This record gives sequence, C-alpha cells and structure tokens, in this order.
Amino acid sequence: MKSQPPSIAIVGAGLIGRLAAVYLARKGYNITLLDKDDQLAHHSAAYAAAGLLTPLGEAMHSEPNIVEMGFESLKLWPEILASLNGYTYFQQQGALMVCHDQDQSEFVRFTRYIQNYYPQHQVEHLNRQQMLTLEPELGRSFHQGIYLPAEGQIGNRKLLVALTEELNSLKVNWLTNTNVTAIYQSESSATVTYNSVKLDADLVIDCRGAGARRAEAPLDAKPLNDLRGVRGEVFQLFAPDVHLNRPVRLMHPRYQLYIAPKTKGFYVVGATEIESDDDSPMTVRSAMELLSAAYSVHPGFAEANIRQHLSHLRPAFSDNQPKIIKDTNLIQVNGLYRHGFLIAPVVLQQLLSTVEQQLGNHALAPYQHLLPV
Repeated sequence: MKSQPPSIAIVGAGLIGRLAAVYLARKGYNITLLDKDDQLAHHSAAYAAAGLLTPLGEAMHSEPNIVEMGFESLKLWPEILASLNGYTYFQQQGALMVCHDQDQSEFVRFTRYIQNYYPQHQVEHLNRQQMLTLEPELGRSFHQGIYLPAEGQIGNRKLLVALTEELNSLKVNWLTNTNVTAIYQSESSATVTYNSVKLDADLVIDCRGAGARRAEAPLDAKPLNDLRGVRGEVFQLFAPDVHLNRPVRLMHPRYQLYIAPKTKGFYVVGATEIESDDDSPMTVRSAMELLSAAYSVHPGFAEANIRQHLSHLRPAFSDNQPKIIKDTNLIQVNGLYRHGFLIAPVVLQQLLSTVEQQLGNHALAPYQHLLPV
C-alpha cells in the first residue's frame, strides 16, 4: 500500500506563504493553506507594496547580506515567474536615484557609501544630457542622477494573482477568511486551531508576518517577542501624462520616496519606511508629503488620478533581519521587513531546504551564509 505524503499546514497566504504552498505542492506534499484574508489578498503587506528589486538602492539602509540576497533573488525571479501560467510582470532595466539641489549632501553621501562598500557593482553618474537620453522627462527637473543598471521591479499584484491561479490549478486546500487561534506541537505532529476546528499536520509553517506578533502567535514554540510592525504607505496613481520607464528614488534627508512605473500609465508612489506600529488609514500629512514629493519629481503627477491609497504593517525584528526559526514540528518565517519582494526567492529556497530537513530528507541549504536557520 502506497504511503500518504506528509501533510503540511501553511498559515498565512502572503507572498512567502503562497510561494511555499506552490513549490511544496509541486513536490507532492499534502498542503493546507490557511489565511484570514480571501484569495485577493487585499489585506496583505504584499498587496500594499511596489515590488521594487533594488538592492543597491536599499544598500544604505540594509545589512550587506540583504544586498547580496537581493542580487541573488534578481537571478532567481525569472525562473520562478516562468514556472507560472498566469501573467506576470518583471523588469530589469535599472533604476535611478535623484535629489533636489538643496539635498545634494544626500547624493554625495550615497555615492561615497556605494564606492566604499560596493565598488564591484556598476554605478553610473549621469549629467543632464545623459538623464535626458535615459529618462527624458526626468532630465527636465534634475541636472544629475545615479543610474543603477542591475536594478529592477516586479508586478507584485500580478504575481499574487498568478500564484492564486497556480494554487487553484494544483488543487491546494485553501481555507480563506480563517482565523487561526493557536498552533500546538507534539513530538510527532502539530495542530492548528481555527474557527473552533482542529487541523493536524506533520509540519506547520507560520508565515503570518506582523500578525504573528499578536495574541494568536504559536503556543509551545519560540515566541516572536522581538517582532514589530513597520508602517508602509503607498498610492496607486493613474498618470497618462507621465512617461517614466524605470523605478525612481528621490533622496531626501527625512524619507526616501520611490516611484515605480507599472503598465498602462499606472504608478505606485510610496515612502520606504515609517517607524510606527499604527495600521490605521493614511494621514493627511503623509498623503500631502508623498504626493507633493511625487509632484516635485515630475509635474505631470499634478493631473494624475488617485486610484488607491493604502497603509500596511511590514514585519521586522530589532535587527531588521529575516528569520527562519525551526522547532520540533513548526517552522516560523518572518521579519522580511521592507525587503519582501527583494529577498523572497532566497528566503523561499532556504525554507524549502529547511522543510526537507525537518521531514528527514537530505537537502542542501545554498544560502546558509546569507540566511542562517
């Protein structure tokens, strides 16, 4: 009689939860995916993101292993996307860093930092004419910039939809609008309690992000007491009069604004991070600052339509490092901070190897030096 494949319950259907569910289901495991949201994922941090893949652009605010994970992930994303049947968007035509004249010190500081710590990576300093050639509409407002040719972006929402289609085609048991209240472990299995129902599994993977720090955090497991929420805010704008081809970052002493051009005239505008655990709607002050900064980069945004504005909490530990924490029959994946899409493929590979090891199978851990488990 053929033995049944191991059962794995994945709690949290954000970016990592969906990727893990797809890849583990393809390996033949019996997967149950549980999430408090529906399949549209409108309440996930992955939905309220820009999908930037800009390791050097993040370098001044990230540890070296995060930057290296970002470059490794840029190599891995095309293969991941090619394995999905749904439509996805991936661009690697570089990114631009700009600043206004009064903030030239930020320009100099960034330049020196990259020269000192990442001299092996290509960085191009552009004058106005070169700016006009690369991004004509930016060259009107800025007389110099920094071009990072290896950077890119991904269509975060298109990817979530494609992963949804893949999970449904794989017939994964996906329990939406499900409130997980507890996770218990024993020597041989683990139990997830949700909506007054108990689900037994050989292994549980907790991918709930900021939600894992609250009352429903796992019992009988290593606590995530060090986890905090970091607020992220984004606007989705429809600006047919703006023609930018690459992600743009505006260097500023207080915040870093990013503008991510998507398809068909849509742009995502946001701030890199706000140290706040408040997940309430966006404030007037934040909205004014973000939109004013976008207008200062390109006056065409004055006539843009505001299609959506979102705020969400991204999970972060005190050292701002991602962690894969393994226990007897539980693996916790958390702390991707504002680097979710930037480092997700590397985190996924480490998670998959950790799952195989937990289930007694031989597996290599190719990124152990970047993300120790």
